[in-house]
Amino acid sequence: MSENQQNQSDQNQDKLNTGLTVLSFCIPLAGAIIYFMKKKDEPKSAQTACYAALIGMGVSLVLNIALRVMGGV
Repeated sequence: MSENQQNQSDQNQDKLNTGLTVLSFCIPLAGAIIYFMKKKDEPKSAQTACYAALIGMGVSLVLNIALRVMGGV
């Protein structure tokens, strides 16, 4: 196998699957745990988990503020 094919194979394996990405978005603590578990062996999938967790926290914060401003619970 050539070096180029090996790099492409490594890139395909270093992708976080959709289920874990959704889990990281919905439960940011799980995303942080996934990040720290994968950061040495699979840095791109760890980065994806981290980004999903941060976006999930941001969306949660915006929704909480909006609900409080609008008089929700």
